[in-house]
Amino acid sequence: MNRPVLILGSIPRIVVPIARSLCRRGVKVDVASFPSSPRIASNAIAESRNITPPHVDHEQFIEDLRTFIGERQHDMLIPADDWMLKSVLEHYGELSELLHLACPPPSVASRVLDKSATLAVAQRCGIPIPRTEFVESSSQVHDLFEILPFPWILKPAQKETRKESFKSSILFSADEVRKRFPVEQQFAVPMLVQEYCSGAGVGVEILLHHDECLAAFQHRRTKEAPDTGGVSVTAIAEAIDRNLLESSLALLHALRWQGVAMVEYKVNPNGRAVLMEVNGRYWGTLSLPIYAGIDFPLYQWELAHGMRPQIPKTYMVGTKWRWTTGYLRRLYGLARNVCYSDVATRLLRENLIQLPNDFMPSVHDATFTFSDPMPSLVDFLRALRDFIARRVKAVGEGGFSSVSPLAHANLLRESRVPEERPTL
Repeated sequence: MNRPVLILGSIPRIVVPIARSLCRRGVKVDVASFPSSPRIASNAIAESRNITPPHVDHEQFIEDLRTFIGERQHDMLIPADDWMLKSVLEHYGELSELLHLACPPPSVASRVLDKSATLAVAQRCGIPIPRTEFVESSSQVHDLFEILPFPWILKPAQKETRKESFKSSILFSADEVRKRFPVEQQFAVPMLVQEYCSGAGVGVEILLHHDECLAAFQHRRTKEAPDTGGVSVTAIAEAIDRNLLESSLALLHALRWQGVAMVEYKVNPNGRAVLMEVNGRYWGTLSLPIYAGIDFPLYQWELAHGMRPQIPKTYMVGTKWRWTTGYLRRLYGLARNVCYSDVATRLLRENLIQLPNDFMPSVHDATFTFSDPMPSLVDFLRALRDFIARRVKAVGEGGFSSVSPLAHANLLRESRVPEERPTL
């Protein structure tokens, strides 16, 4: 019961809430990450260590983990991002002999890392998904010009296994596709081309244990970075929508999932919910449910140690959350486009007007606390360094650039957060 937990990850807004949750319970927490990732400084983290990435040296990766686990006597390992989850799955048998792994076995978890497999299961469950095409080369993308209306989302069919891997891109026109992806260019990994779904991002977070839903939480993204759709920078806790919960549970049961997961939807202006993906590990807004009263990391730790968690039946609906560094990046992105369209100018003005409300004391920060300020401070300073580097580069190139100012403006106009409740 007093043995420490090892978190594999380097994203502060995920790692820090997990560490603080367990630290409050009296559990020591260590963090392991790869050398390319900056270390996270937090009072809740007892020790941090760099380990060899498995794509560099498989044997050394396991040896580094064995050494760390042996020295610190960890009894639980939590992969905190997709890269680390993939790394754990590749060595699941060896690692499961050492300690409890907070993820399902490869036969299950791999279906969540494979986006096309997840979408296929969702279709069989009757859950709406974006219109999607599977492609392996640019010529196959060009063949979709007359089939799939623009804008498109292009993203890997598999969730990332390397930090430097391509994530996703919005494509606005056939001309842009031809320019960025010449004919006969083979993609390094299989890709998905999807129709762009406007609206608000809604996440349903669930803890499953022996097929029983022990905890559920729902949040809505109120601002994202980039502004046309991306990661959450502000969010609010919502009451559970029963239709979304039932669909999420049906999907996770069909995937044979156990443990924590976040099922993500896009809710269009008409209130229709479309599945985006499933995160088979802790998510970027993790501290929001904790602030609202649902402590997923603690419950998962208690289950792993044979305890029955005392989970409240309700949580504080309306709890607001902000990732400050992401918020500033969003403003930076809007500022880049003000010279291209009146829509971007209007949205930037609206965001600046909303800024005091988004920074009210009642809005919880993703990582900042007065008792442990370093994670937020370091994250902010790194972002500031990136902003300066980008601005210097932009000046050197003669100013900002945009792939399609008019299309971007239209996309912003269509991406207003809907007022309707999500339905399936």
